[in-house]
Amino acid sequence: MINLRKLAAIDIAFLGYEFVLAEYAVGVFFSAALGLFVLFRGHSFWQVCLGIYLICLGINYIPMLAYTLSIADKGSAQAELGAELSDKTGAMAKYRRQSLLLLVPLLTPILGVTRHRTKQQL
Repeated sequence: MINLRKLAAIDIAFLGYEFVLAEYAVGVFFSAALGLFVLFRGHSFWQVCLGIYLICLGINYIPMLAYTLSIADKGSAQAELGAELSDKTGAMAKYRRQSLLLLVPLLTPILGVTRHRTKQQL
């Protein structure tokens, strides 16, 4: 199962907090803005589909942005990952593969809500 918080943490650990914060903020706002533009200017079925996909892609990055804001720095990110950082290459490969799931529309909000509800029930 994909752990979105650890995915954000590994990005922060290797790329730095400011870069990852900018990456996810642009992912949210630029994707949604471009999706709205394409949606309202689109005249064909495929243009409308592209607009909806881009809006959903922007929504996908909202939980990632929230996790990045909650982690807040490189030290916290490294603590979040713990022993997984002993094999940096393996950890990076694992989470890079999982990051491809960010391209699946609305998957991250669904996973975030599911994880949040599961924690509340425990």
